[in-house]
Amino acid sequence: MKASILALIFTVLAGASSAQVEDPVQHAAATVASLHDSMLDPTSFVLDGAYVTKPNKKGVVSYCYVFRSHNTMGGYSEGRAVEDGSDHNRLSVYSHPAETGGWLGYDAGWIAPCKTKNIDREITADVATLAQTLYKKTK
Repeated sequence: MKASILALIFTVLAGASSAQVEDPVQHAAATVASLHDSMLDPTSFVLDGAYVTKPNKKGVVSYCYVFRSHNTMGGYSEGRAVEDGSDHNRLSVYSHPAETGGWLGYDAGWIAPCKTKNIDREITADVATLAQTLYKKTK
């Protein structure tokens, strides 16, 4: 009886330790592909930055994106997006900077996970390469 309980505990612990944590590059690439496909002119989409933040007090990270794409006038417009780990990775997209120069909710304001001090690493090159294979729209 004790042996079977120990075997069950060992099996559960082994399964828990082998659980896959999502690769940040794959996660970010899927989000970038979604951003790309939601643009007015997807072929003009350019990813300028993709970042992973340091884990917060609960151990979750946020993903930050800097991009640009054609607007309705034909010029390029900048945009920012953040998947806030504190908010269950809800994607927020920002298209207009604040008058102070920052992007409220992105890198300026009380809740701004993408402040420079919070960035852990840049993953732009890897994400840009992988995201291109996930694009659904080409026009």
